[in-house]
Amino acid sequence: MLDDAQPSSGRTFWSRGKVVAAAASVAVVAVAVTGYGVVRLNTTSADASAGSPRGADSSTAGGAAAQPAGSDASSVPSVSPSASASAHPSSSAAGSPRYNGYPDASNTGVPAGTKLSNYSGPCTITVTGTVVEAKTVNCDTFEVRARNVVIRKSKINGILVTTERQSFSFTLEDSEVNAGLVGRAAVGSTNITIRRSNIHGGQTSVACAGNCDIRDSYLHGQQMPAGSDWHLGAFLANDVSTDGKTNATLIHNTIICDNPGNEQGGGCSGDINLYPDFGPISNITLRDNLFGANEGISYCVYGGSSKKEYASGVNTIVFVNNVVQRGKNKKCGYWGAVTSFDPSRPGNRWENNRWDDGTPLRSEN
Repeated sequence: MLDDAQPSSGRTFWSRGKVVAAAASVAVVAVAVTGYGVVRLNTTSADASAGSPRGADSSTAGGAAAQPAGSDASSVPSVSPSASASAHPSSSAAGSPRYNGYPDASNTGVPAGTKLSNYSGPCTITVTGTVVEAKTVNCDTFEVRARNVVIRKSKINGILVTTERQSFSFTLEDSEVNAGLVGRAAVGSTNITIRRSNIHGGQTSVACAGNCDIRDSYLHGQQMPAGSDWHLGAFLANDVSTDGKTNATLIHNTIICDNPGNEQGGGCSGDINLYPDFGPISNITLRDNLFGANEGISYCVYGGSSKKEYASGVNTIVFVNNVVQRGKNKKCGYWGAVTSFDPSRPGNRWENNRWDDGTPLRSEN
């Protein structure tokens, strides 16, 4: 595990303490969200009224009813203004949020100049301590069934997974995962460490069942079949392990769902999708991240306390120093930026989060 210090790879990211603010005129990033239902998805699309966002979740299928933000005003805390922002966005191709200092395709993935050779090993790793370095891995499912596996400076054409409720573990660093069109997470699900990696494709970018540490990485580019009603997203935690111990840390990432959605109700749910579906999620810290905007989603952040069976046990969900894009409609998602974050839950904290123009962002809006 690396600490909070700057990456050792020589790549340039921001200096901590400086917060990126975007000019109000910045081009919108298409659909910024993490998908619901990558794990154990067996639902239909939300029964939303005309004009509702594609991929919006119903109260049973997606974690939050499609309703105007601010409908539960009782839990809206005030947030003290933060220091003024010091950086500005730069231009980029459509769908890529080029904010100075935040991860994107230019500073994540396989480092420039790395010579890759084809991986010839098994698609299921069973040897503890295996290192895969500078390889192109063509496995539909690259499965880790061993401890302390390292995948470094490599490109995986397929999904990368461990099994929940097991001790298997891996570190993915300076690599790219291209999951393609598949109804699963690109990367998941237990005892995973990710550094400076470019993760795209799949129904959601990363699904965390437990013990996940993601830093300086770019989560984006989710896919679904034409005409499907899949719910997509960038980061999902819904306690699929059913043990109430999520233990996830996300620091200094760009997190965005950029699929435009369709008329069948398929599309992005939220950038961050924390749902108490199968147990009470807990111990999740999100700090110094950039959450992208998209008018086609309900909210950019689902904060863990959706009205579900295990909501009463949710605890220690922490959002600190994150930046949220306003987008074209100035509120990130169709209804707003954040829903279902309960500041009254034990250990929950919402501190110094702000819009990309530098103004404070409340935990319900």
